[in-house]
Amino acid sequence: MTSRPGKKKMTIVDIAEASGVSVTTVSRILNNKPDVAEETRQRVLQVMADRGFAPQSAWQQIRSGKSRSIVLHFPQVFNLLAHRIIIAAALECEQAGYSINILVNPLSDSDLLATFRSGQADGMILLEILTHDARIATLRRHDYPFVMIGRGSDNAGLSFVDVEIEHGIQLAMQHLIDFGHRVIGFVTVSPRVEDEGYGYGTWALHSYQQACVGHGLEPIWCAGGAEAGVHAMLDAHPNLTAIITPHENCVISVLQAVRARGLRIPEDLSVIGLLTESMGELATPPMTTIGFPSDELGREAARILLGRLDGSLAGPQQLLIRPELNVRGSTGPARDHV
Repeated sequence: MTSRPGKKKMTIVDIAEASGVSVTTVSRILNNKPDVAEETRQRVLQVMADRGFAPQSAWQQIRSGKSRSIVLHFPQVFNLLAHRIIIAAALECEQAGYSINILVNPLSDSDLLATFRSGQADGMILLEILTHDARIATLRRHDYPFVMIGRGSDNAGLSFVDVEIEHGIQLAMQHLIDFGHRVIGFVTVSPRVEDEGYGYGTWALHSYQQACVGHGLEPIWCAGGAEAGVHAMLDAHPNLTAIITPHENCVISVLQAVRARGLRIPEDLSVIGLLTESMGELATPPMTTIGFPSDELGREAARILLGRLDGSLAGPQQLLIRPELNVRGSTGPARDHV
């Protein structure tokens, strides 16, 4: 049996011949090089479109000089509940005709700028924001479009979406105080990276400390999020009756320490953590949680960035989303109030 030869695949040689230019010129247009006359560029692009040389989206990107791509930089230092954020942002971008690229390694200033200068990205979404974040200073200085999921110390003129964790901590503290707790611990990740504060962790710790001052309580907290730190805190404060942690990975450390010491939740120790709703329900007992609006953070960050790119949003956009306290079985009256 003989097979029928298929349709010959079009090459840049064919495009060059049809356009009356050299192969080198076509190659330079495909790579978006600047030293091609605009009239020649448009003529070659039209030949590509007419002959179906490249997918419609590809030659439109070349013609417009836009990548139709968003970079999301998630350096994975603190491991927040970021996966749902990323999925929600990606869906929003894709519905607007953009692809999304996720970068997880730390980026130097030159690497950061190269994503724009090389045409890899039209805009950027930044996660895990430090209080004084070098990425923000670099992008602001060069006026590249970006939006933060999180916030730093100076947000003037910047766009961000963030969870108002201060409100969540205040709700958690009041809930425990209403149950008679007066010795409340706080477990956080290390609040500093290379002498810069981690924004989310910094605002959460400040809120806890302010609540303690407001209620006349002693602030008791440990950083690092490891089980050993929780044990040390419990050893130093045997009268501790409750713990709050606004970090998912720290919840695990707290539960491991509680289990190792043979303590009961909530009879011996009430615990409030930051977990997804499904994980909170699966815990034993079901955990009282500070809600984390991952989907909304991702969607709103993408919406703001896309609005800047298409010109529909003017000026910086700043959105704080208030979390809810979801009360379940891991909190109850303090031991001496039972």
